[in-house]
Amino acid sequence: MAEGYGACLINKPELVKDMVRHVRNQIDNPKFSVSIKIRIHEDLKRTVDLCQKAEAAGVSWITVHGRSTEERHQPVHYDAIKTIKQGMSIPIVANGDIKTLKDAENVHHLTEADGIMVARGLLANPAMFAGYEETPFKCIQDWVDIALEHGTPFTCFHHHLMYMMERITSKQEKKVFNVLSSTSAVLDYLNHHYGV
Repeated sequence: MAEGYGACLINKPELVKDMVRHVRNQIDNPKFSVSIKIRIHEDLKRTVDLCQKAEAAGVSWITVHGRSTEERHQPVHYDAIKTIKQGMSIPIVANGDIKTLKDAENVHHLTEADGIMVARGLLANPAMFAGYEETPFKCIQDWVDIALEHGTPFTCFHHHLMYMMERITSKQEKKVFNVLSSTSAVLDYLNHHYGV
């Protein structure tokens, strides 16, 4: 916000429109997707106006996080996403507090959005859309294999594992696992405790 980009652009609809138009004009392929992700303005009419300007400029679809820039842990305004969806002819993707497959289904039903974007829910359970309630150990093993194969930096490797294991580890296990400080320590821990 302080730097003048990201979520603060909700207050600069003309700039967003110009940015979308500029990107669209630089791409020769008309099927190339140009999208934006926004939060809602406290005055929902301003959000709809921004979306309509972006649509007129050529945006392909818009992801809407159903909170204002000031809101962090307050309930998501799914009704606002539905209102935005009803005023647009391009696809609208709903985002915000989707942690399970059931949440995704409920948000889709509540908003009538064309799609659902999940962030932290998929970090915690990358197998969510395969119907798993918690991360299966096979998924953890796959992440370890991919991260090691591609040389993923330790912080990223460990951080993703902390998310994936959040629902399957006890508070005491988290205290130990979350302070591990090397790839070898993580691998030893996973092997010793889970056979991964």
